[in-house]
Amino acid sequence: MSSSRKILDAPKKIREKLKDFNEERKKPREPITTKASMFSIFSWAFYDLGNTIFSVLIVSFYFGLWVVSDEVGGTDSDYGYANAASMALVFLTAPLIGALSDQARRKMPFLFVTTLLCVAFTALLGYEEDGWSKSTVLTVSLVFFVIANYFYQAGLIFYDSTLATISTPGNKGRIGGIGIGVGYVGALVGILSALYITETLGFSYTAVFQLTAALFLIFALPCFIFVRETPGDNFWPSLMILMAVLLGINAWLMESSNLIKYATLFFAIWCVFSSMNTKTTPLFRDGSIINATSGTFTQLKGTLSMLSNFPGLSRFLVGRVFYTDAANTSITFAAIYVREEFGMEDSEIAVYTLIGVFSSIVSGFLWGYLVDIVGPKVTLNAVLWFWFASFTLLISTVWLGLPTWMIWLAPFLAGVALGGTWCADRPYMLVLTPPRYIGQFYGLYSMVGRFATIIGPLSWAIIVDELGFGRPAAIGFLFIVMIIGYIILQGVDDKPREWPPELQADYEPEPPRGAIGRSR
Repeated sequence: MSSSRKILDAPKKIREKLKDFNEERKKPREPITTKASMFSIFSWAFYDLGNTIFSVLIVSFYFGLWVVSDEVGGTDSDYGYANAASMALVFLTAPLIGALSDQARRKMPFLFVTTLLCVAFTALLGYEEDGWSKSTVLTVSLVFFVIANYFYQAGLIFYDSTLATISTPGNKGRIGGIGIGVGYVGALVGILSALYITETLGFSYTAVFQLTAALFLIFALPCFIFVRETPGDNFWPSLMILMAVLLGINAWLMESSNLIKYATLFFAIWCVFSSMNTKTTPLFRDGSIINATSGTFTQLKGTLSMLSNFPGLSRFLVGRVFYTDAANTSITFAAIYVREEFGMEDSEIAVYTLIGVFSSIVSGFLWGYLVDIVGPKVTLNAVLWFWFASFTLLISTVWLGLPTWMIWLAPFLAGVALGGTWCADRPYMLVLTPPRYIGQFYGLYSMVGRFATIIGPLSWAIIVDELGFGRPAAIGFLFIVMIIGYIILQGVDDKPREWPPELQADYEPEPPRGAIGRSR
């Protein structure tokens, strides 16, 4: 069926979907609190609120503005290279992190440590000592940012896996949706809090970094305390590690070597030993982490070798590199772009960002229905056209001198496009993937996304600073990159596949003749 025919049949399909939805809604559903209390569920979701504050205020907003400000005199390439470096570290160590997650009985200690390290280095952004030059302050903070962003990204891997702790197959969608919804609230809380301390109270960007660290830690604590993975869980070791880190930082920041400083260090060391001697559930399962890690690389090699067996899958993944590269890079550098090219103040950038956040929330529901009606390919094509429109506005308002009020349409279009990107490309991937290998290929899907977050900031840095072409040219390059992704995707159809029995999720091979039982 052609795309035009699908669109013409859309009203009929909408009525059918609404009828099916009403019938499904009337069926009894598994309670959301089957495995965990509502209090534990929201304690888990509050972590999403905290990490969204970090993502919005540090990655997308204030840290980038601080880097290119006159205070430290940095450039787009400084921020771009730091972003690329942190994501390269995540890309290279993700198999090890995944192996740790698979081997561990509990994910929470890893989530706690990665969060604590992210918070600690976020609080140190903008740190300086007497006599430091601007370049020294900038370099130190960029290193701290690489570390903070790395542990933020690593923590997401552990956080996503804790969903199984509080949910069942019958309610995980609703509980995951609560996390996403609370996360969007985090964007609002973060932006308004930062605006208050900078615009009303008159604090500098460094205070925003410290505020971000504090809010992230505060909203993450309920998850660490009230979400229990096993009955024998004990939060005391994690609390002692938290105290040790805080005491250690305080001792480091003390200028003179006095009794108080040495006492603080002593108690920090005591907290570490106390955490090690507290009884709790053993952290690891039986088996070697080294074996688990090597098994991860072996599985990745096997997954890559299977790509050619499933039509359209490898082409889709290649296309995904291009359009996610353009989407993620434009979001990362949006605040810098509108500040430097249009002279927006912080309050205007905040409104600009919130327009994108709210349009993404609302459009996500609409894109989800469109995927069900016309399929993921047509939907993703439409989404990419919204990206094209947003990039066109960002470029033409500078190069063609269009009225600057038109730039306010760009965050709305980008927000709509962002909501649709994730609504469409995940189902697209699902259509192309055999049920038996969904886990393996979704791991590859995630790796493709991480690779795109490396090359995007690198390309921006090279175009803007190394080649001197300017930011509109960088947006133009992203426009071309997304067009390439669009062209690649046109060769991938989204017709439902008829998978043979051996590629179904519940398939078990027949045992060898004469064997007793089945080899695992």
